[in-house]
Amino acid sequence: MFLLGPGGVGKSTLGRALAQLLGWPLIDLDLVFCDRIAVIGDYIAAHGYAEYRAANLALAQAMIAEGQGPQVFVTPSGFLAAAPETQDYQQAQALVATGYGVVLLPSLDIEMACRIVVARQLTRGFGFEAESEATKFRARFPVYRGAGDALVVSMEAADAMAAAVIAATGISQT
Repeated sequence: MFLLGPGGVGKSTLGRALAQLLGWPLIDLDLVFCDRIAVIGDYIAAHGYAEYRAANLALAQAMIAEGQGPQVFVTPSGFLAAAPETQDYQQAQALVATGYGVVLLPSLDIEMACRIVVARQLTRGFGFEAESEATKFRARFPVYRGAGDALVVSMEAADAMAAAVIAATGISQT
């Protein structure tokens, strides 16, 4: 199962809850990138965003190839943010198509969702700025709104969302 969506929507939190309820391994690609390659911000500063996307996608492909059995795979916020005609986007889409993609958004109202997500992002301690986060979110919202196999629109606690996702998808818990 792939968790998709812009930064700050709760993918990592939901991923932990799903992995625990399902008894599946959790792969949070941001954390794996930091473990195996470099701190994301440092990598982007040294190599640029395009190189980060390429390295991130290669890591995702390797993690999927290494995986055995079902897993909860938390994708980075920009995983599907490339232009649809690019090879990056097509490769990311192909990876998601190997499983079940669940998109997470706090609201279908873009302005409400933007306010919620920007507020969350500003509390994360990464030095984000409100204007740039809002711009990024507004650009990514329609991409993620139309992605995946299922759309979860909720601000419920992660445990409640995880139980609802499991019930809605019919996945059996271990």
